[in-house]
Amino acid sequence: MLDLAEEVTGKRELPGFSRNVISDEEVACYLRPLHELVMKGSNEFGKEETLLLLTSLLIQQYGQPFERCVPECREEIEKACSFMEQHCAERIYLEQICRCAGLSKSTLLRAFALSKGITPYSYLENIRIGKAKKLLEQGVPPVEAALQTGFSDQSHFTNYFNRFIGLAPGVYRNIFRDMEEMPHEG
Repeated sequence: MLDLAEEVTGKRELPGFSRNVISDEEVACYLRPLHELVMKGSNEFGKEETLLLLTSLLIQQYGQPFERCVPECREEIEKACSFMEQHCAERIYLEQICRCAGLSKSTLLRAFALSKGITPYSYLENIRIGKAKKLLEQGVPPVEAALQTGFSDQSHFTNYFNRFIGLAPGVYRNIFRDMEEMPHEG
């Protein structure tokens, strides 16, 4: 907790909280996905990002006074984006992106969300889905598309693709296969 608090506040001290039990829907919106990620054994990037965002929210809303100013960091955010685009097929850790951008985890998360409107992990998943769509359109099997775009397994890929696109990867691929097989009028 000391490390998390330092990452979020910049001070190496444990935060004090005035309330022990919190009933807050916004907090629950971070806690539920974090619990699911932990229980599924999902990749570290998503878990770490969600934990830091949850900790930051808890300290801001229920802890001791917290600096709410988020630096702009345009160049650093662009470095982070470039790094994710170049390494999207690999297993990426939040620490790697922070090192490339030259920012702490907390600053990167807050500045990135302010600049791009989404978290770094969501940005990475969007890049991966875009590349997967192109592969599927070329007839690549879903399992291969998942592996080539950095998803941890086909199940994670299928769930995310379906949630993001609204179709299963195989159905998406078949749409393009069916279009190629249709007779062209000339």
